[in-house]
Amino acid sequence: MKKLLLVLAMGGAVGATGYLGVAHFSGGAFPTFGLPLGGDLGWLRRTSLDFWEDIQFKDFARAATYHAADRQDDVDIAYLIERLFGVKPEMLDIMSYEIVLAEVDSTGLRARVKTRLKVKLLIKEIIKEREVMLFFHRETVDSPWYMELETSLRALESDPDKKH
Repeated sequence: MKKLLLVLAMGGAVGATGYLGVAHFSGGAFPTFGLPLGGDLGWLRRTSLDFWEDIQFKDFARAATYHAADRQDDVDIAYLIERLFGVKPEMLDIMSYEIVLAEVDSTGLRARVKTRLKVKLLIKEIIKEREVMLFFHRETVDSPWYMELETSLRALESDPDKKH
C-alpha cells in the first residue's frame, strides 16, 4: 500500500512538473494556476488579460497604467474604447476575452498580443466578436514592457514632408 501511494505521489509530481514545464516553454499559453511562468510571452499574455479585465469593469485609470509612466495621464482609454467599438464604454458589455497569439520580434523590443473579444452593444442588443491587436514596446531587453494602445487607435496624422 505504501509503495502504491509513493508511486502515485511520484507520478503526480512528475506529471505536474512536466505540465508546468510545457506551460513555461509555451510562453504561458497553457494555464499556470497563477504562477508567473512563460517569460516575456507569459507576462504579455497575463498583462493583456488584466488590461481587458480592467476595461470590462470600466477601470480606465488602471487600464492606463499599462502605458509608459510619462504617458499615463494623457491616455484617454474611454475615448479609445469608444473609437474601437463605435459606442460609449457605458453601452458596451465585454462578455469574454481570450488570447489568440502573443509574439515578440527578433530584437526583443517590440511585441504584439492578438486578443479575441466577445462584446454586447447594449444600445443595439447586438453581440459581436472582434479581434484586437495590443502592441507593446520597451527600450532594452531588460526594461519593462509598455502598451501602445493610445498610438495605435488615434487618428493618423500625415507627415507634411511626404507626398501622399
